[in-house]
Amino acid sequence: MWMTTYADMVTNLLAFFVLLYSFSELDVLKFRQVIESFRAHTGVLESGRTLTGDHLLEEAGLMDSDDVFWNENRIADALQAFVLREGIEQSVLVVRTDEGVVLRFVDKVLFDLGKADLLPEARSILEKLVQLIAAWPNQVRVEGHADYLPINTEKYPSNWELSVYRASGVVRFLEEAGIDSKRLSAVGYGEYRPIAPNETEEGRRLNRRVDIIIVANAPQAEYTESLQ
Repeated sequence: MWMTTYADMVTNLLAFFVLLYSFSELDVLKFRQVIESFRAHTGVLESGRTLTGDHLLEEAGLMDSDDVFWNENRIADALQAFVLREGIEQSVLVVRTDEGVVLRFVDKVLFDLGKADLLPEARSILEKLVQLIAAWPNQVRVEGHADYLPINTEKYPSNWELSVYRASGVVRFLEEAGIDSKRLSAVGYGEYRPIAPNETEEGRRLNRRVDIIIVANAPQAEYTESLQ
């Protein structure tokens, strides 16, 4: 009689570790949750949830993108790896905030000074970035910022227009590259949200920026349902 129970347990263990081996990455917290669920399932604990296939994928963070919720650490790590892989760490920063993870393009990475037309090399960077963003369900907000030096051209009468056009240009690129339009938004702040002193060239370089924010929230579908 005990052989039947023993064989069942060994089979479960084998399936469990095969699944673990197939996972390329696991959060420590989620891994612990999986272990606890497995213990409950095998009777090591007195009670607990059973470890079905869906539960295992959910605990490991490997469900389809529509079912994955915000995980700041994993997204920040993925963006940092992207920046290092592209060799742009001197001009593109990954910043964690209460609102989400910010991918910050400073100075002339995306645009020439005083212009809002994406540079060819910027398009190449954004094309690769889209592959990451598409895998996450979070809202994406693009913010345009400027330094305090005034601009007054026919197309951009002030830094307001310049920052808005830049943010809108990035959003349009992301949309055309396949990101769901409902996930995207654009805003321009002109020179009114500096992150460094405008009195120095280095400060102005940092203030001339475009922030792509992976917002820490539930997927758009859930947000829409909450309004109904």
